[in-house]
Amino acid sequence: MSDIPPQPPTRMQRLVRRPLLFILIGSLVLHLLVGLVLGSWKILTILTEEEVEMVVVPPPEAIQPQQREYKMKTMRSQRSTALSTQIPIAVDQPSDLNLPKIDLPKPSTHQTTIKARGSASGIGGIGGGSGESGGFATLFGNTSPLAGALEGTFIDFKQDRYRENPPKEGWMDAGKDFLRNYNLREFRKFFNAPQKLYATHFYIPLINADEAPRAFGVDTLVEPSQWIAVYQGQFRSAKGGSFRFVGTADDILIVGVKGKTVLSAGFTESNPGKWSPSDEPQHAAPPVSQYLPKLTVGDWFKLAPNEPTELTVLIGEIPGGEFGCYLFIEEKGVDYQTTNEGRPILPVFKLKDFSRSDIDSIKRDGYPKRLDGQSFGFF
Repeated sequence: MSDIPPQPPTRMQRLVRRPLLFILIGSLVLHLLVGLVLGSWKILTILTEEEVEMVVVPPPEAIQPQQREYKMKTMRSQRSTALSTQIPIAVDQPSDLNLPKIDLPKPSTHQTTIKARGSASGIGGIGGGSGESGGFATLFGNTSPLAGALEGTFIDFKQDRYRENPPKEGWMDAGKDFLRNYNLREFRKFFNAPQKLYATHFYIPLINADEAPRAFGVDTLVEPSQWIAVYQGQFRSAKGGSFRFVGTADDILIVGVKGKTVLSAGFTESNPGKWSPSDEPQHAAPPVSQYLPKLTVGDWFKLAPNEPTELTVLIGEIPGGEFGCYLFIEEKGVDYQTTNEGRPILPVFKLKDFSRSDIDSIKRDGYPKRLDGQSFGFF
C-alpha cells in the first residue's frame, strides 16, 4: 500500500497558522465597521438638525449728540443712586431652606425713573448758566458739577426715606436740629431726591413752587409743598474782608457760614431757628409780589484772603403756591450807590461770573442791583 501524499494547506489554514496577520486583518475590519456606523450617525444628525431662524434686529433710532450725552449722564446718575431691588429665591422644598433674617432697605414701590429736567440752551435762575460742564441748567442749578458751585440736595418732609409712611415730625422740628450743626444727616429719615444740582448763585424770580421738584427730577413723586433744598460747599474771597448777606425769599432763605447762621430771611413763621436780625427790615424787596417780605440784613463775618470757608444756603417752600429767592452780599467799607428810597444797590452774590442767560433773567424784574461784584467760588 502506498502512502497518500499530503494535501497542501488551504488559505484559511495558512492564515490561522499566522496569528499576527489574522489579528491585524480583524482589527482593520472592526475599525471599518465602527467608522461606518459613526459616520452614518453623524450624517443623519446633520440632515435632521433643525434650521436656525435668523432674526434681524432693526438699527436703533438715531438721536442727536446733545440728547445722547444727556441720556448717558442721566443713566450714570441713576446707576449711582438707584434703590436696591430684592431678588426672589425659588426652591423645590421651602421647608428645607433655613436662612437667617436679614433687614434690607425697602425699595420704592412707586415710579423709580428719576431724571432732572433742564434745557440745553440754558435757563437763568439759581445756579446754572448754560451748562458749560456738559450738564443742563435748571432754575435750581446745573445737573452736572460746576467749578466753584455748591451741591444741592432736595428734601421732602411729607414722605419718609422709603416714600411710605408720613414722618411724625416736619421741617420745624428737623430744621431746628439741622441749624444746630448744619449736618445733612439730620434729614436722613426724610425722602431725599437722588439727583443733585450745582448752583453758583441764588437769585431766582418768583415762580410756581412745583418748579423745584421738577428741577430735581421728582415732580411725579413729590407734591410742591413742605420741601427744602440745601446747598453746601466752600467759598472764598480773593482779597478777604468783612461781609454780610442781605436777602429775602418766599418762603425760606437761610445762610450759614462755618456752621453758624448769619442770615435767616423770608417768612419768620417758617424759621425754626433762633437767629433774628439786629435791625428790623427796612428796604423793599424786588417788586414781584406784594407778599414778598422786605430785605433782611445778616450778621458780619470775616474772610481771610483766598481761604476756603464752609458755606450753606438753604431755601424752601412750606405751604406751597409760589417760591422766590433773592440773595445779595455787602462788603464793609464799600460806598455803594443808593436808590431814591435810600437802599444800597448791592451786588448779587455769585460763585462764578454770570452767563448771558443768567444776566437776562436777573435783570428782568427791573430791580436795581449790581452784577459786577466779585466771585466767591472756591476753585
